[in-house]
Amino acid sequence: MTAPHKKHSIVNTVSDIRRSAMKAFEKREEITKLVIADYKSNGKFFNTSEGLFYFENQPAPKLYALGQNSLQLSALISDRFGINQAERREFEHIVNGLRHEAHLKGRTVEIRRLSYYDAKSGRLYVSRFDGWVYRLNGHSVLRVPNGADDVFFWDNPSWKPYQYFSKKTRGKSRKSGLVQLIFASANFSQNEKINADDQRWLFSVWLLSHFFGSLLPTKPLLLTCGEKGSGKTLAMRKWLRLIYGTCGEVTSLERGKPDGFVAAICSNPIVAFDNVDEHVSRLADHLAQAATGIAFKRRELFTTNTEIEYRPQCFIALNSRTPKFIDGRDDVLDRTLVLTTVRFKNFCGESEILREISDHRNSLWTELLRSLNRLLARTPRADLFMVRHAISRMADFEGFATAIARAEGEPERAIRVFQSLAKTRSDVLLDQEPIALCIDKWLDVSGNAGREVSSKELQQELSPIARNEGLSWPYRNAHSLGQRLANIRSNLAECFEMTTHLNSSKTVVSCFWRKTESLNRPESVVPVNQAA
Repeated sequence: MTAPHKKHSIVNTVSDIRRSAMKAFEKREEITKLVIADYKSNGKFFNTSEGLFYFENQPAPKLYALGQNSLQLSALISDRFGINQAERREFEHIVNGLRHEAHLKGRTVEIRRLSYYDAKSGRLYVSRFDGWVYRLNGHSVLRVPNGADDVFFWDNPSWKPYQYFSKKTRGKSRKSGLVQLIFASANFSQNEKINADDQRWLFSVWLLSHFFGSLLPTKPLLLTCGEKGSGKTLAMRKWLRLIYGTCGEVTSLERGKPDGFVAAICSNPIVAFDNVDEHVSRLADHLAQAATGIAFKRRELFTTNTEIEYRPQCFIALNSRTPKFIDGRDDVLDRTLVLTTVRFKNFCGESEILREISDHRNSLWTELLRSLNRLLARTPRADLFMVRHAISRMADFEGFATAIARAEGEPERAIRVFQSLAKTRSDVLLDQEPIALCIDKWLDVSGNAGREVSSKELQQELSPIARNEGLSWPYRNAHSLGQRLANIRSNLAECFEMTTHLNSSKTVVSCFWRKTESLNRPESVVPVNQAA
C-alpha cells in the first residue's frame, strides 16, 4: 500500500491534472499513466488463463481482478487516487489502461484458489484468504505471504480468514471435532454394496482431496442419495461453512437456467448443489464437461462476439433423493462417487451445529491443516497420486485414496471401496433403465438363459415386455439398442453374467444368465474384440 504522505501527494497530483488547461481526453491520459506507474512501483500485472489481474505487494499481498465491475479494484482506485467509480469516463479510462498494461506486459502465471500442491517440492500451500498463506511440508505449518515461491492465490472477498493455532498459540480448541462434526456427520446407510464405515471414509477422502486439486485434472463428482432428514445436506453445509466462513452455503439449481451451474463452478473451488432430483436443462452434459476438465465457452458480458473460455477447477457435490437428472448417463456415473444415506431417528438443531462450526472454526482449521501435514509426512511424493491398475475411470482420485489408505495402514481398503462403488453406480444407472428390468423378465422364459441373441432379436423380444410392464422403451430400432448395450455392458455385468461375441455369420450376439445360474453356464465363447 502507498505510504500516507505519498498517497496524499498522488491525490494532489491528480487534482492538479484535473484543474489544468489540458483537454479532457489529455487529462484522462495523464491520470491513467500516473495510475499505471504507481501500480507498477507497488506491485505487478498478470495475464492469466482466468483473466487479467493486478498483484499488490504490501501490506498483505493481494490479487485484484481488473474488471469494470470489480468492487475491490474500485475501492482501491478510490482510496489511492480519489477517483470514484461514479466518475464514469475517468474510471473506465483507468481500468481499460490497467487491462491493456496487464494484457501486453503482464506476467503469465497460474492463479490458485484455496490450495496448491507442488509435486516437485512436496509442499502444500493453503490460502488464509487475507493475503497470507500456510505452507505445509510434512513437518511444519509456516505462514508465508501470498506470492511466496511464486504461488499466487485469488481469494473471493466474501471468504472469511481463519487462524492456525501453533503450539505457542492459545485459542478455543475442540478435540477430534473434524471427524465428529463433519466427516462422520451424514447418516450413511449400511447396505450390501458398501458399508457405512467405508462410505464415511470415502467421504472424508473426497473432502481432503480438495486441497490437492492441482494434481487431479479429472475431479470426481460426489452424489449423495437418500431420503430427507439423513444429514446429506447438513454435512456439505458444515464443510462449506468451515472452509469459507459464514458465507459457505449449499446452492440450488433452476431448471431452465443452466448458466447458473456454469457460473458457480467457474468461480468457486468447491460447490454443493442441493435437491437435484428432476431433470435440469443440460445438467448431465455440464457435469460430464466439468468432471473431465473441458473448458466452457461463453460470450463476454456487454460484448457482441467476444468469447471467453472458462476452465473450472471445482469439486462438485450433488444431493438428491431420486437422481433422475442422471438420465442414464453412464459417462457421468463413471466419474461419480455414489454414497447413500438413511433418515436419522433423532434430530438436533441445525443452527446450533452451524454455530458450533463458527465458534470453533480456527480450531477445526488447525486440526485440518495438521491432518494434511501428517499425510504429507507419511506419503512419499512419488507415490501420492500413483495408481498403476485403476479399478475405475477416476484413476487420479483412486491413486489419492490409495495413498491415504496406505498412510492409515489399510492399503487394501481403497481396492475394496472402489470395487463396491462400481456396483453402487450400476444400481443408480440401471434403476430406471428398462433394458435391465426387461432382461430380468426375459430370463424367466425357459431357454433364454445362455441363448445367443442379436440386438435385432432383443429389440423384438424386449419391447413387448416393456409394454406389458408399463415401462418406457426409448429404443426405436436394433441399432439404438445395440449402442446402448455396448455403453452399459459393464453395468449390466453387475446384475447378470453375460458375454458378447461374433457368431459364424459375423453378427454380434450376446448371452445372458442370472448370477445364480452362472455356475452352470457352458464354456465361455471368444470375446468380440478377440474374434474381430
